[in-house]
Amino acid sequence: MTQAPRSAAHSAAPTDSNASARPTVPLIWAIAALVVAVVLALTFPAWERSVPFGVELAASYGLTWLPLIIALIATALFWRQYLGFRPVDIYLGLMVGVVARAVGIIVQFFVTGSLPSSGIFIGGITGVYVFTAVIAPVILAPLIEEPFFRGLLQGSLGRFLTPWTSLIITSVIFTLVHTIADGWSWTLVVEMLVYALLAGYVVQQTKRIASAIIGHAAFNGLATLINWPW
Repeated sequence: MTQAPRSAAHSAAPTDSNASARPTVPLIWAIAALVVAVVLALTFPAWERSVPFGVELAASYGLTWLPLIIALIATALFWRQYLGFRPVDIYLGLMVGVVARAVGIIVQFFVTGSLPSSGIFIGGITGVYVFTAVIAPVILAPLIEEPFFRGLLQGSLGRFLTPWTSLIITSVIFTLVHTIADGWSWTLVVEMLVYALLAGYVVQQTKRIASAIIGHAAFNGLATLINWPW
């Protein structure tokens, strides 16, 4: 009579611990998603002008984010350990976003003598502008990229490497991916790397991605304010 319940418990338990039982699985998903996203981003310019603008706009975000979303869904049992929120995360996130953006402004000013440009579509305040200037960078990007980079990638690397090594590797990859997607410039490299290191460090210390999500939103939101057609 005791054997059946024990077997049932044994068969049910691994469902919630598959990620921890096989530590390489989350990392494999993260690497695969990054490879697919980078390949799609590199091939996008070859055909972007041959499709309608609406398709081009959706593809410019979807091709990069869809592989990350799929990886996050597949590894949810792993990275959900970084979910959670405390009021201090608001302060930490704002600090990360403001400091990283300030660094970008300073670097841009001394290199070119002008304020930094976030690459946001400049024009009339239309639905497309609101999406590209506010919804995509300030809302969607933090909710997709932070769970992936700071939760899945940095967390899975941390199973095999020291915390600082996983933080630095994740930050460099984050910077390279954004350089590929947004175009290379010294300002972009510096501000992205500074942001990624700060966000990664806060997540490393708190074990929560809430501060990184808030920081990402603040970082991009400040760029939107700078470039807003007042």
